[in-house]
Amino acid sequence: MSIDGITGLDHLVIATRDLDAARDAYSRLGFTVTPRGHHTQLKSANHTILFPTGTYLELLGIEEQRPVNAHYAAFLRQREGIAAIALKTPDARAAAGPLSAAGFPAPESVDFGRPVELPEGTRDASFTITQIDPAATPAGRVFLCQHHTPDLVWRPDQLEHANSAIGLEALVIAAADPDAVAATYARLLGGTVTDRGAARVVEPVGSGDGQVPVLVATPDRLHWAWTADPAFATPLPFFAGFVVRVADPVKAQQALQKSKVPTVVGGGVMRVNSPGACGAMIAFAQDFDLNALIP
Repeated sequence: MSIDGITGLDHLVIATRDLDAARDAYSRLGFTVTPRGHHTQLKSANHTILFPTGTYLELLGIEEQRPVNAHYAAFLRQREGIAAIALKTPDARAAAGPLSAAGFPAPESVDFGRPVELPEGTRDASFTITQIDPAATPAGRVFLCQHHTPDLVWRPDQLEHANSAIGLEALVIAAADPDAVAATYARLLGGTVTDRGAARVVEPVGSGDGQVPVLVATPDRLHWAWTADPAFATPLPFFAGFVVRVADPVKAQQALQKSKVPTVVGGGVMRVNSPGACGAMIAFAQDFDLNALIP
């Protein structure tokens, strides 16, 4: 069982040094990218890629360095890629106590928002986040995200993608010790750990929005899928990439061919290396089989 107040994975934060280039890169891959938003208090800007399953990707750039965005600034001095993952919660403040009791210290929650341009005018999307002490979450920063205005985030006209993407199918973590990392995320997210040779999979116990497995594997196993990816030079463990479920693999392959981004196809999975996706390795599949990513 997950810690009280956590209901699944909400989104992945992909930090980038050039937000325009990131927007263009993900558009070329066949994703519908939302217009730019500005986090007034956080002094950051973003584009999102929304899925009808209730999860999304966030492309994040720093507009002005402030203490509140110091983590992302420090991350970007090293590389681009998945700098954080956000977990779903109905009450970010109430979840802080159970988190700390379970060994995941959480400092004071933060409220913030961003304007959203709508045909009828501008409204503010608002959120509350609770950060977990990064020392407690191997691979990267994890925080809880409470959406106060979900109708302003998941807009019906922004949920369809040329590559037919419909949701996040798995988060991929590269680690030298998959046992230790998987055990931490199983305790945080709930679920069971399945042994897959040199890999471990944290399988969620529930179903529905945000119930996304976490694949933790050694670099040599992930190297089999994403050959010679430069991201493997990153100190372990780290959030390496993600799997996207597509409704139509033909449309996905056509979108990737049109993008001219190098793509490896095999076992029903289409794989894009991190240079084509702002530091994140991506796999696209209709019927996801872990054997297509790890031997």
